[in-house]
Amino acid sequence: MAKFRFAFLLQLSVDRREDASRLMQAAQAAWLLARSKLEQVDGFRNEYRARLANSAQTGMSIGQWRDFQLFLAKLDGAANQQNFEVERLAQEYERRKNEWQECEKKVKAFEALRDRHNQAELRKEGQMEQKLSDEFNSRLGRH
Repeated sequence: MAKFRFAFLLQLSVDRREDASRLMQAAQAAWLLARSKLEQVDGFRNEYRARLANSAQTGMSIGQWRDFQLFLAKLDGAANQQNFEVERLAQEYERRKNEWQECEKKVKAFEALRDRHNQAELRKEGQMEQKLSDEFNSRLGRH
């Protein structure tokens, strides 16, 4: 059987797909971790707002009120910053996923070529075996 002449390119495509897969998985993990951190900040922020509301009902000084407000502002800033990070990492994940999909398309294309090549080679071998068998049988018939 003749060697598939694009075997090197197929292997190169497979290697690139594996690299793209690892990068996509790392991007997804970073994005999920950032989302988890955002959920934690949001939870803490909601808890702190509830404490502020409770403290406001029982009475608090202006200094305490100001401290609560300053801390809530910091939490809001942290939440906004983390939300920005989540969005950035989501875009990075999508970019990596698209790269992986492009690599996957190339691998599939080379695999289709390889499969067609193998089928053609098998047909050639079958035809050659048939030809040899016919020649052998025709010689036996003459003797």
